[in-house]
Parts: sequence; structure tokens; C-alpha cells
Amino acid sequence: MEGGRAITGAALAAESGLELVNQRPPFFRYLRATWQRRAFIRAFASAKVEAENSRSRLGQLWQVLDPVFTMAIYWFLFGFLLGGRGSVENYTGFLAVGVFSFALIRQSVTAGSRSISGNVGLVRAIHFPRAVLPLAIVYKQLRVFAVSIPIMLGILLITGERITWNWLLAPVALALITLFAVGMAMIMARVVAAVQDVADVMPYFLRLWGYASGVMIPIADRLDRLGAPPWAVVIIEINPGTVYLNIMRDALMNTYDAPGGAANWAAAAAWSFGIGIFGVWYFWRAENRYGRGN
Repeated sequence: MEGGRAITGAALAAESGLELVNQRPPFFRYLRATWQRRAFIRAFASAKVEAENSRSRLGQLWQVLDPVFTMAIYWFLFGFLLGGRGSVENYTGFLAVGVFSFALIRQSVTAGSRSISGNVGLVRAIHFPRAVLPLAIVYKQLRVFAVSIPIMLGILLITGERITWNWLLAPVALALITLFAVGMAMIMARVVAAVQDVADVMPYFLRLWGYASGVMIPIADRLDRLGAPPWAVVIIEINPGTVYLNIMRDALMNTYDAPGGAANWAAAAAWSFGIGIFGVWYFWRAENRYGRGN
């Protein structure tokens, strides 16, 4: 009792500035709180990288070898056995940009989808904006991609590409891809938090998405030559995976002119800001339900 009135636990907590663990603050206050924890995002991502490297004898080197081995397998299957080498002038460079760039999206979505379900103990124990978890995953994948960039650029130079002013557009393309990856990671994090079985089928969907996006061959051109309906070709061309690979190849390859030209950049910006903003909002809407269990 205080001054003749009973003070409940909830009232005492409120007076002390404490907040409920499962609570959804207003959207813009939520964004500010997430930004204020950017140091935690970097630290959490670094800890994830170090933990993964400690389980492998090759450590960080494996992060480079993984896409290189993947590229070698695709080159043999799609370039050599299926004749994809004749589809573009510099097929090896085409494949390198596709494999390395799409890996950022694929790994961000795959790992980001488990960012809530894989950290339930943390979510239930501490009050913080849950958005920092998928953001940390994307930041981690961005660090991994940064390690592989010299390999990708080296492959391009070895296979005959020249350094041009267009290379300055590559960071812009990377920023758009990252924003899209953030939105997709947040969308899938909420979905998997509610239905964890979705995470099990995610790798198959992403593999098919990569095929349809032209990671290995210019799929839109191939469909056009096979007489596919025009609407099917259009769907492939406006698919965000295709758009992002097109702008990255436009920036880094002077031997390849992606279909769509400048329209690819407009589509990439639309996908990035659309999915990025929607993903944050969609994730925030379930903020007070994360960690409760199903």
C-alpha cells in the first residue's frame, strides 16, 4: 500500500520504466529502438560468424570455397553438359556474378527465416526489438559476401571483363539487393515463427527460384527461343531474382547486355523498397507474439 492505494506489479513495473517482454510499440518508435541497437546487430552477427568458423577447420576460407565449388558444379552441369557456354559471350563471368550475388539473397532468406524460431530463449528472456535478429542475419551474410567479392571480381577480370565506370553501379545494386534481402528475411522470420515446417521446404523453393532467375543461363532468352508464351517470359523478366542479377551483371560485365536495360534498375528499386518496407511492417505487426509458442 502507498498513500492508501494498492500498487500492482504491473503498475510498479510501469512506474520503474520497465516494459512487458511481449509488447508491440508504435511503428516509428520501434524503428528508432531498432536503430539504437545497431551495435548489438553488428556484435551478434560477428559472434555468429565466429561460432560457425570455429566448427570448421577451414574457418572463414570455407565461406569463399562454398560458392566457388557451387559455381564449378554449375559450370560443369549447365555450361558443359547442357551447352550453356554458348548462350553468352563470357559464360564463366556470367555464372560467377549469378552464383555469388544470388547466394546473398538465398542465404539471407534461409538463415533469416529461422532468426526468431532459432532464438526463442533470447526472445522470451529479454525485451528488445525482435527485428534486430533477422537484421543481424542479413548483416552476417553481407559480411560473408564481402569476403567473396575479390574472388568474383578476379574471375571477371581473368575471363576478359574490363574495369569500367559502370563498376561504380555495383554498390548501388548491392544496396538494393540487401534491402530486398532484409524485407524477405523479416517476412519469412514471421512465417516460420508461426509455422516452422515452412523452413524445411525453403531450400527447395529457393533452388527453383535460382533456376528461374537465370543464375546459370539467361532463362528468359531460352524460354523465348523455346516458344514460351510472352506472358511467361515477362513473369521471368520481372521476377526480382532476375532483375537483381541483371543489374549486377550490367554493372560488372561489359560483354553482356541484360534484357530490359534501364528498366531493370527501376524494377529493382521498386522491388527493394516495396518488399523492404512491407517486410519491416509485416514483421512488426507480430512483435507481441514472438516467443509465445504455438
